[in-house]
Amino acid sequence: MLEKIYTLNLIIFLGGIILFSILEYFFAFRRYTDKKIQRWWENMFLTFLNTLIIRIFFIVTPLSVAFYVQEHSIGIFHILGIPGIIGGVIAFFLLEMIVYGEHVLFHKVPFLWKIHKVHHSDLDMDFSTALRFHLFESIFSVITKIIVILVLWAPVLSVILFEIILNFSAMFNHSNFNLPKKWDRLISKIIVTPKFHEIHHSQIMKDSQSNYGFFLSVWDYVFKTYETHDKKVARLGLSGQKERYNLKKLLLLKVED
Repeated sequence: MLEKIYTLNLIIFLGGIILFSILEYFFAFRRYTDKKIQRWWENMFLTFLNTLIIRIFFIVTPLSVAFYVQEHSIGIFHILGIPGIIGGVIAFFLLEMIVYGEHVLFHKVPFLWKIHKVHHSDLDMDFSTALRFHLFESIFSVITKIIVILVLWAPVLSVILFEIILNFSAMFNHSNFNLPKKWDRLISKIIVTPKFHEIHHSQIMKDSQSNYGFFLSVWDYVFKTYETHDKKVARLGLSGQKERYNLKKLLLLKVED
């Protein structure tokens, strides 16, 4: 069962790469400043390496833990007698809110920011930027989700949907896709759009400390971390960054701003 779900995730992941590659080719809204093929290679290598290491060395995954807690009726939702459907909806939104909070922490805590700078050191932004995370950040994220699922008794279906939607939406909101303004204004009230998230990748510190959402934009409105995204971002990347960091520096966390 798990392998079938992992295969489905892989198919959707590859489908997202194809879809956003096409959209970016025909409907791009930013000119690239760096070598696209080199960036794609580096960003995809990072996600491949992270996935490989986590699958080899982690005995459990968020999904396998979800199956375990469902089988053994472990967690707060079971104790409180919350029905599966209601618990699934609550679990999905709580997981999403925790991803938002985790993102804020990676910006506020110096050691975590050092790790997260790998993601922000991309001088351009497209679907591949959503794959650009250091191994330590990926591991931190996996452990966080496992803990939340164990504590809540999060239903399997909500975890599956959460993983699929989060990964697909991350490629969408990092994509170099020119979503029409009228659609952007409407959609960004609830869901993070490319222009909404572009502000977060600005070299201007004030802007990069805002718009933290990955899928739902509502958390930025609720917790007052929203910055208007109707302005043009002059430069992407870390503050003052002019050149691309090579893969060796990214892996060794030799990324400065």
